[in-house]
Amino acid sequence: MKARIVSFLLLLAAFAGCSTQPRPIVPVPASLEAAPLLEVKRHWTGLGKRPMRFGEWQVEDYDRKGLPGNRSWAVGPGEVKYGQSRGWAAYSFRLASETRDAWECDCRFKKKSREISIDKPDESFEVTLTYEDSLRCDLWRAGDTEPWKLVVYGSLWLGGEGYSGILARGDRTLVLEPNHQIQGLGKLPGAPMGYLFLRDDEEVAAAELIRPGFVRIDDAAGEDRDAVATAIAALLMQP
Repeated sequence: MKARIVSFLLLLAAFAGCSTQPRPIVPVPASLEAAPLLEVKRHWTGLGKRPMRFGEWQVEDYDRKGLPGNRSWAVGPGEVKYGQSRGWAAYSFRLASETRDAWECDCRFKKKSREISIDKPDESFEVTLTYEDSLRCDLWRAGDTEPWKLVVYGSLWLGGEGYSGILARGDRTLVLEPNHQIQGLGKLPGAPMGYLFLRDDEEVAAAELIRPGFVRIDDAAGEDRDAVATAIAALLMQP
């Protein structure tokens, strides 16, 4: 079942990316429908020094900061094993704007899981007990004395809990709510299809993560506009 859903989403993403006129497939609240719709333009590899742009913002100087890593171990007598695994990746980038100062962003993505495996001559299977993911980023404009913090936590696993978070600096906080909706299909399990950014329960921005990707940032974002744009870029660049 999981493989079928993943295959369907890959096919859906490929269809969206090949369309002559890409359009959003993740619905947003009515309050954001009038916000400018910005298509994400990516370098064909998704990497490089200038891998992505949307609207007035250009991702520059992207650095993967080494290769992603993974470490696992298992213990147990005979055919039954208890195991744990940990994975990680780090990346940084600069978000330049056509009209304002650039922002820097430094991110660390981590995942960890616990599982039980049974390996018999005629039968072998694994049961996942827990699966956790997290993304933590520091983002700041040149001259800032305190960075914004982007923290997203939950599970990207098919049966996991919502991958939600906050974007905050001092007493200024925006909440990130995962969006699992697809036009015409309703809510799907697994990783979020996009995010909503809320401040004091008011939607101020949205991001669609399925390629090519779309971004909406409402005027209500105000002076937090560039911080939100940088956080969206971090989500779009997440491994």
